[in-house]
Amino acid sequence: HIMPGTSAAVVAPLQEHEVCDGYAGLLAAELPCEAVSGHAAASSKRRAAVAGASLVAAACAVALWAGGRAAAPMGGAPDDPKALQGKYEAANPVVVAFPPQCPGSISVDGYGEVFAVNNRRDKEGSPSTGVRVSGSGVIAPNLGGRTYFGDTCTEGTYNPSDYASIPLLGKTIEFTVDMSGIGCGCNFAFYLTSMAQNPHATGCEDHYCDANNVCGARCDEVDVMEANSRVWRSTLHVADDKVGGAAGYGGTGPHTQTWTKAEYGPGAACIDTNRPFKVRAHFPVAEGVLQGMMVDLLQDGCDKGLTATVGWYHFRHENAIPKMTQSLADGMVPIVSYWASKDMQWLDGRDINGEDPCPADFPKSCPAEGPQVSDFNITNFTGYLHHSTMNLSPKPTPTSTSIAAAAPAPAENPLWPGATPALSPAPAFPGAAFEPAPLASGWIRIPYGEQDAYYFNPSTGVTSWTMPGR
Repeated sequence: HIMPGTSAAVVAPLQEHEVCDGYAGLLAAELPCEAVSGHAAASSKRRAAVAGASLVAAACAVALWAGGRAAAPMGGAPDDPKALQGKYEAANPVVVAFPPQCPGSISVDGYGEVFAVNNRRDKEGSPSTGVRVSGSGVIAPNLGGRTYFGDTCTEGTYNPSDYASIPLLGKTIEFTVDMSGIGCGCNFAFYLTSMAQNPHATGCEDHYCDANNVCGARCDEVDVMEANSRVWRSTLHVADDKVGGAAGYGGTGPHTQTWTKAEYGPGAACIDTNRPFKVRAHFPVAEGVLQGMMVDLLQDGCDKGLTATVGWYHFRHENAIPKMTQSLADGMVPIVSYWASKDMQWLDGRDINGEDPCPADFPKSCPAEGPQVSDFNITNFTGYLHHSTMNLSPKPTPTSTSIAAAAPAPAENPLWPGATPALSPAPAFPGAAFEPAPLASGWIRIPYGEQDAYYFNPSTGVTSWTMPGR
């Protein structure tokens, strides 16, 4: 809110959760509308600069309309607010200010110099908030920021050939992460996608693609880390699968739970997220074929560390892991992002064992700055396969008896119209090589093992271990 007596030079741009109290607030501040709107439009420090400028312009229009209404000659018809706002915006066009596209570079041992290439826009079309790069090789994203590893970076230009497409098949990539203070509703991510092979600029204007179709293009995606100080998720996605095969701790989304809050979290016995820790993501290969992904978390004081292994991932009746082989061999672009949402329970809600690391999400508590990654290193994978977990499926494969008992097959698959469930191979979700059963309100029940099931809403992409609304 704008307080009386505030100088135009220090008026902060409006944020997403703030709303000006109408034109009265502007009039009380005794600021020219042009000064307020100009400041908001010129700011490059907030994602909401454009939205803020529009709100202020609208409020100014109302204020000026109110004044014009009082001063209008008898019988005259003052401009209505929308018309006056249009005139104001035409005379004072909003200039969208983006953060630096090329904030700096870091050295990646085993690869060379890598430039941070900040994204252009988010999926809603708002300008990026960017990331910061320090001389010591630290990448620190602002809330809402996303950056891509590049072999080069040119301000104002996005070319897929500029991105660092790093072959990681048979490799290990290591880094240090500090996410202290990043709590429920926050998502700090390090992941890989095949965006260097995407010729389309997409809705984000920077060739970004992923398995969730965030910017309008799909491609294979490897989530080494989606996490906050309380939860962790590592996931493999083929391009058409937004759910993926996952492992870690926390969340209602389907995954293999591999540890508990006793081992991971603030003050935990093994990985104390109040302190930095190392992450090693391995992509072992045998006879030229990817065997899965093993992600080790290591910290002083915990000899063995923790491991999240995705060695079992089925999609549409098939083992999907070999399909990731070519993408990792061709090279994938490392990406760092940091975002928040009030709907993060798929990541940090109640886990399979009943533990509830985040009973609710508080995205407004996510720091505007804070998480960091550093000390990147790429080496050949020389370790051993964690056979105890490499072939561990989230639940036992369901039998035909349990499938039939779970629910009758629908006449037509709502996700893939035209499919005949009883006769043709039906697409499946991780852990379920069979036809999903439709329920009320758009939800689908998917058996997950001999007795369990999870629920998926194809319209929203939300998954849940319990039927919503019950």
